[in-house]
Amino acid sequence: MKKVTTLILALVLCLSLIPATTGRLTASAYGNEYIQLEKSNFDPNEVIDFDYSGYLSEITEEDYNVLRIFFKTASGDYEEGESRALTLDETTSWLIAPAESGDYQLRIVRVSPPDYEDVYISTIPFTVGEVANEGTISTNKAIYAPGDEIIATVRRGSVDLDIVGLWKPGEEYIEGLLLVTLEGGSQVVEGSLYAPLEKGYYEARLYDVNGSLVASVLFIVSGEPLTSKWTQEQDITDKAVHYGLIPGSLMGEDWTRYITRAEFAAVSVRLYENLTGNTASPASESTFSDTSDPDVLKAYNIGAVNGMPDGRFAPDSNLTREQMATMLTRVLKSAFIEGWSLETDAQYTLNFTQPAPFVDDADISDYARTSVYFMVAYEIITGMPGNLFAPRAATPAQQAANYAVATREQALAISVRIVENLKNKPLEYDTL
Repeated sequence: MKKVTTLILALVLCLSLIPATTGRLTASAYGNEYIQLEKSNFDPNEVIDFDYSGYLSEITEEDYNVLRIFFKTASGDYEEGESRALTLDETTSWLIAPAESGDYQLRIVRVSPPDYEDVYISTIPFTVGEVANEGTISTNKAIYAPGDEIIATVRRGSVDLDIVGLWKPGEEYIEGLLLVTLEGGSQVVEGSLYAPLEKGYYEARLYDVNGSLVASVLFIVSGEPLTSKWTQEQDITDKAVHYGLIPGSLMGEDWTRYITRAEFAAVSVRLYENLTGNTASPASESTFSDTSDPDVLKAYNIGAVNGMPDGRFAPDSNLTREQMATMLTRVLKSAFIEGWSLETDAQYTLNFTQPAPFVDDADISDYARTSVYFMVAYEIITGMPGNLFAPRAATPAQQAANYAVATREQALAISVRIVENLKNKPLEYDTL
């Protein structure tokens, strides 16, 4: 951190060289492209006025759209609170802030036929009362093209002097440091940074005057991937970025296409690193005869994947749904069962309530059956219409039609669900 402190102090001394239009942040309304608030902290029971004119173009008569308060519980989960309907008849409305101090979220929720399930369109954090908070930073998007303008929003908290800038994950400073001077006592300020030209993960960071990291937010430079409407409605892209699940091979690509074994190995590695906080190490480059891809070798080393009987990995082959369930279950075992490995897998039995068998249960390979039903039991992977799972192509006709092949966005969506549903939940198992 000494290097960061020295860099910050040097930049503060040189601040007079930064034009006022780019070197200062100005007070701004709080929110995003869909909804705006006047601030991010409210008194208990205070009226929260909000403007949702940015969301009007998304509202249709067939859907039920609401702005709903969610409150953060002691376990870190968010539970549902008061709602207010969003209609085409007006652009502003209000809610009453909760009576209890704490961390909250405002979420735009859409309920659409025929399934009538809640779809979270947008989320805005806010606080009520006195909340221990040293400041937060957010960006207006999760994915940018090289050179794009990044709108960074800072909620100051109790920090006296903030430095905002871009880093690669780790300690490599990029560019665009700004000194935040919160004139007039403003708690929420906004300013521009610019996306680096090189594709990859980056962090917008908030430092205090002593060089201590206060907060950070992860984003990607690559250009938006091509996704389906379902992925957009479920907010999979932003969540996958936030959890660091997108490998370089999928940045800016068409996510509706089938995912290969090598691509999924890369996703598995990033999921393992998210769950454990550890960095995966690669196996020997001679492990497979047909690839030395670092992510494949890392996935093999953590026990997520294995190869073919002839020593190949088949990196370009498409991944089936039962293979995906198996690999993801192995990631969970590797992350949470001490002593587990592919070699010792038979010594561990997962404990879960067995769902009803699928109609095509006989088509599920023996090696994959427990993993399939484990993933279904925890609603990580769902079945198909007609109580089918579609585990693999069991006939030549199914093989020709790419039956049961997983897509890139399906793999990322399932990885997101694992982080959200199982990361902080103990894995129940027995040992021999």
